[in-house]
Amino acid sequence: MRTHGGNIYDIVQRYEISEGDILDFSANINPLGPSPAAVRAAKESLSIINRYPEPSMTGLRTAVSRYFGINPDNVICGNGSIELIYLIPRVFKPKRVLIPAPTFTEYAAAAESAGAEAVLFLLSEKDGYRLDPVETAFKLKGMDMAFLCNPNNPTGQLVSRAEMLEILKYAAQEGVRLVVDEAFMDFTGSDSLVREAVQSSHLICIRAFTKFFGMPGLRIGYGVADAETIEALRSNQEPWTVNIPAERAAIAALTSWGHIRKTRKLIERERERLISAFRLLPGVEPFPSAANFIFVKLATMDSLTLTEKLARRGILIRDCSSFPNLDNRYIRIAVKTKRENERLVSALKDVLLGR
Repeated sequence: MRTHGGNIYDIVQRYEISEGDILDFSANINPLGPSPAAVRAAKESLSIINRYPEPSMTGLRTAVSRYFGINPDNVICGNGSIELIYLIPRVFKPKRVLIPAPTFTEYAAAAESAGAEAVLFLLSEKDGYRLDPVETAFKLKGMDMAFLCNPNNPTGQLVSRAEMLEILKYAAQEGVRLVVDEAFMDFTGSDSLVREAVQSSHLICIRAFTKFFGMPGLRIGYGVADAETIEALRSNQEPWTVNIPAERAAIAALTSWGHIRKTRKLIERERERLISAFRLLPGVEPFPSAANFIFVKLATMDSLTLTEKLARRGILIRDCSSFPNLDNRYIRIAVKTKRENERLVSALKDVLLGR
């Protein structure tokens, strides 16, 4: 089984810690949780769960289209973006898929499950694991598809919209279908390629309600592409993959503008506060981030040891040694509320100083 963050159930059993006493910095979820309107919509929908969900997801597709100012025919919904990550290579059957490393490990798994060769493009530590558009364009030669995460997980690096458009131009020239995972783009409020996706047969943008909208338990995501691509995906998608509470909550979340603005302000403020605090800790080197998490290099303690020591204190962080092209010197830490972040920094300081 591949490793992911957010496995609080294992820690509860292993260390006999109450679930309510655990602070989970290993999963990059909005610390404010879902909007009150989304929670209310999900609860109210329980009275109709004796019905099948609406097969074409018209209500949610319309809500997504209004959020971006696009046509509902350019939207597909799924059981989390993970369903779409696996559906896309299964439908389009690429032979070779380019995947940067480090990045979300499910891209390679999805490509290989569809019979494709996952070709890893190793990013350089000296460049901060940043994706270079020119180098990426060169790597696209001989590929059928490429998965790019922007901002990237676990590094938090953002490739600007202008640079992504350069990559898209080369992808189109080489006949490569570019799949851009924008799961964390809502935290930035800019640099998305969604509007370009509706016009290009070489681009699919995917997003989820997991991270920014704080609803990982409901499993709901969506993709945006040109109408022909969307039709091909929808015609090969299993029926009823999105349940009624998830759809209703997602529709409400997309119009919860007060919650959206509050989330962005909180993450921007607390991310910079955390980065500043990390720079004062011994043996800790934080990388710049455009997302709701911080990628950190360790100098005095390996990631497994640090992860275990913090877990015993009820604090979970993401050991990044399972990501391709990374080793046991790297961790990823989600940005949470000020009080929670202060508890993390205090515990980190104690562990690193051997207290």
